[in-house]
Amino acid sequence: VQFGATVTVRHEDESERIYTIVGIDEVDLTRNRISWMSPLARALMRASEGDVVIFQSPKGQQEIEILSVCYRPVD
Repeated sequence: VQFGATVTVRHEDESERIYTIVGIDEVDLTRNRISWMSPLARALMRASEGDVVIFQSPKGQQEIEILSVCYRPVD
C-alpha cells in the first residue's frame, strides 16, 4: 500500500470497507478518502494484501485485514 491506493479491508466486526489514501486537501470522509497522515493510513502504508495491521483509533487499538489493494484515478 502506498499513497493513492484504494484498499479494501475487513474490520474486527467482520465489516468490509474501502478506503482511498489521499493528500490532506483531498480528504472526504463521506467518500472514504482518508489522509495519508491518519493513523489508519499510516498503519496500511507498506503493507500488502493478506496482511493484518494494528492501528490506534479513537475507539482504541484495532486490527484490520487487507483484502485488496488497487490504484485507480481519483475523481
